Amino acid sequence: MQKAVLLGLVLIGLGCESPFPEDSSQNYAEITRTGYFESDGNPGDWRTQFVSRKDARMDLAALDSLMAHHYAYNDADNLDEVAVLKIVAENLPERILIGDFAMQLQKALALSIDGHAPRIAGVNMTGERERIEDNPPGQHYFPFELRSTGSRIVAFDGVRRALIDPAHPYVSSIDGIVVSDWIEAAQSIIVEGTSQLRWHRGSWQLGNIGFLRMEMNRPMSGIATVVFENENRSSQVEKTVELVGVSVAARERYPFAEDAATRIPEDIAYFRIRRMESDPDYISSFATWIQQSRNARGAIVDIRDNGGGSRLPLITLLPHLLDSDAQPVVVNAGRLKLKPGCPGPGCETPEEGYLTNRFMLPLRAISQGTPRRMALDKWLPGFAPNWTPSDEGFSEWHYLIVDPDLSPALFGKPVVILMNSGNFSASDIFLSALKGRQGVTLIGTASSGGSARQNEHILPGSDLAVRLASMASFQASNSRLYDGVGIEPDIKMEAEPGFFVNQSDRILSRAIELIRESSEKMGTGR
Repeated sequence: MQKAVLLGLVLIGLGCESPFPEDSSQNYAEITRTGYFESDGNPGDWRTQFVSRKDARMDLAALDSLMAHHYAYNDADNLDEVAVLKIVAENLPERILIGDFAMQLQKALALSIDGHAPRIAGVNMTGERERIEDNPPGQHYFPFELRSTGSRIVAFDGVRRALIDPAHPYVSSIDGIVVSDWIEAAQSIIVEGTSQLRWHRGSWQLGNIGFLRMEMNRPMSGIATVVFENENRSSQVEKTVELVGVSVAARERYPFAEDAATRIPEDIAYFRIRRMESDPDYISSFATWIQQSRNARGAIVDIRDNGGGSRLPLITLLPHLLDSDAQPVVVNAGRLKLKPGCPGPGCETPEEGYLTNRFMLPLRAISQGTPRRMALDKWLPGFAPNWTPSDEGFSEWHYLIVDPDLSPALFGKPVVILMNSGNFSASDIFLSALKGRQGVTLIGTASSGGSARQNEHILPGSDLAVRLASMASFQASNSRLYDGVGIEPDIKMEAEPGFFVNQSDRILSRAIELIRESSEKMGTGR
């Protein structure tokens, strides 16, 4: 049975008996917080506009219905949205700033496991959707970049590409509070995903120290006391930093391809995928690189900070990592959350299923006796997910299966994939498909974990957008969900401070060493 039920009647008559313990509101007190934004702010800022209590409650009823009928993980996580949304409804003032309401929805749905959710977004002055997670409240920002290596935070000037303190590159504490506690404060708006997802996204919020001070109920100030430390934590320096009024953080994805290219020897092929693109010209260039790599000692595919996109890069690369005589490979299994009434009269089931845009087919669309069907039939008995979507409201199972290339360019060569916690969604699919393949090594830190075919829904009262998972998506290699799990590297390595300022790249250097060592053993050295 689905957890969610329509809240319409509850929201109309809030005097009814509470369906949860009287003291449970304390568990959700922080969700109903207001006062993040000022009503006399920028008149073009959607966050400083108002929505009435009536319209906000209409949104809550709509959201509850969306959770019940369109959210794939409604029964897979611990979010009791009936209780949470009711608490929000009970505490609404006569009118509320849309920014405050967006924060409440963000915090409420952050209790789910859906890595693509909640991503509550309003329309900014340019007419584009702007996520509250990307632009939370706060008036004080650090004047430099703060990035995670995986477990520590590096401070650097992103414009000059210089460390703030080369001898003490790591940030240890801010205002006398250790960095990990500040990152924990950011979790109020970050989904209940993997620990690496939460750390990665939390570290992005560090630059907005004004917002984190709000979350920790700390006084506002135009300065911050920062303690920097060296590699082995044997030396520290304290500095008073003047904060700025606008964020200087960029959405750069490191490394830049040109930075890495200068470090690659001629006999090793290297390709930097900054995003999982579907553009035909991009995919064509990737396919050309694969063919040109036939004579290389080995190959490095760098997807660090690649947050996802299309599955086409995987479909392009994986066939060339398989023996031409190998069976096709099952990569992904999933079921789509169907709209109410489907399947049924007036709701036609597509002949090739619902997930062709994810290169996934149902069993009935894969002919008996074909290599793909034989590979699937061999794999299916071992597929044992620890949570199974209900037959009611979901499509049949769909599968992503990849065939080997008749003349694979990279099979038999050492191939190294560079990864980190910035990898998510289609990048998780990419990594899970390549992990464990003959000759393939994954180096870096664990990926964030996510694959859910997000759909955007517009709430009628506030015009806020919310994104929800529409597909329950599982890894073929271990039967586990992508969301809340992630992909572990074969060799764990964190970036060093010099990586962010183009002084060094020890992960890339290790990949080069590994290819040299492996190619000699495999007999592919030149």
